[in-house]
Amino acid sequence: MDKKPDPIGDSLGLTPMDTIKKLEIDSNSDTAKDDFSIARANIHNIIENGTDALQKLSEIADQSQHPRAYEVIGQLMKTLIDANKDLLNIQKTIREIGDENKQVNKQTNVHNNNLFVGSTADLQKVLEGMRKNG
Repeated sequence: MDKKPDPIGDSLGLTPMDTIKKLEIDSNSDTAKDDFSIARANIHNIIENGTDALQKLSEIADQSQHPRAYEVIGQLMKTLIDANKDLLNIQKTIREIGDENKQVNKQTNVHNNNLFVGSTADLQKVLEGMRKNG
């Protein structure tokens, strides 16, 4: 594999990584739940601050009547809508993980044991009776 020259890495004395490590997250671990909580809190904070900024920008745009101010308002609105969608996606993901864990637990508790107590002749009589009756 040909290595591309890296003047920034060379000047800083950095060596490139040959392998990329994949992060595995256990959905049952407390850290995953903490990460969801932190992400949710951050998105709530962004939405609240964005809403305040939107109100202030609306006042500025009304006073200045500058087209760029209205363009910035439109971009901020789109960003806030995306943040709300992200918040809903986090909720959906949390619920899906919880549902998967419940389904796994339910499937492991099913036991079907059939036992016939009797002689071979008794079993043949039962089977012949089942064949005749359908």
